[in-house]
Amino acid sequence: LACGRRSGDSKRQVILFILCVCVCQSGAETLRYSLPEEMERDSFVANIAKDLGVPLSQLAARKARVVSEGNEQLFRLHQNTGVLTAKESLDREEICPQSDTCT
Repeated sequence: LACGRRSGDSKRQVILFILCVCVCQSGAETLRYSLPEEMERDSFVANIAKDLGVPLSQLAARKARVVSEGNEQLFRLHQNTGVLTAKESLDREEICPQSDTCT
């Protein structure tokens, strides 16, 4: 009886996890850009509002943000213009020293 109950709890947890992932991802969109090496500080990367097809007023309302996998934030999103810029000078060898490509 105890095993049957734990099995049911595990199934419920898995279903809840899948539901949470689906709900969280339903409103998110990922944009990817290729950038040249040695990109200078404050260089233009993209106009996020234009690429997403949303009005500028919606960027702040939707809490648009740049998410970085590392500890360092390499880009800056200007919510009043929708422009994404390089926060610092980008050097691939410095950011990804063990890789030929950097993601």
